[in-house]
Amino acid sequence: MSFRTEIQARKQMKKIVLILTSLILILAILLTIWHKNIDSATGIAIKIDDTEKIIPYSTLEKMSRTSFKTKRGEEYTGYKLMELLKDYDLQDMKYLILHSEDSGSLRLNKEDHNNAYLIWQSDSERPSLRLIIPTDEFGQRWMKYLTTIVLHK
Repeated sequence: MSFRTEIQARKQMKKIVLILTSLILILAILLTIWHKNIDSATGIAIKIDDTEKIIPYSTLEKMSRTSFKTKRGEEYTGYKLMELLKDYDLQDMKYLILHSEDSGSLRLNKEDHNNAYLIWQSDSERPSLRLIIPTDEFGQRWMKYLTTIVLHK
């Protein structure tokens, strides 16, 4: 093999290694996204400190529902957010951060999450939750496709 063909073979090998590395990276990203979608399809994640618990939608369906009216006059039936979080020690909690499937996030202080409700999202192909704060006149803090609630102390 001549020196020139050896250099070309090495360049070709570098290209192949670069392409394979890129494909592995893309596959890892896709698997992470797929895993997140599987979790959000089965329930809502509650995170506190370094632990995460998935509360299945079936558990949520067994909770008692409350009817409420928004400042705009719309009527809904849903679950009180605090009822969902009743098993957690919330006395030292300062705020919640809620995350949605479409990468939205919302910070709620103690006063806000005491008046927050979760309802079933009606325009979704699979089960998903919507956060509603009835005191918001324009729904500026309402959130569709809720996936995760992070409790901060």
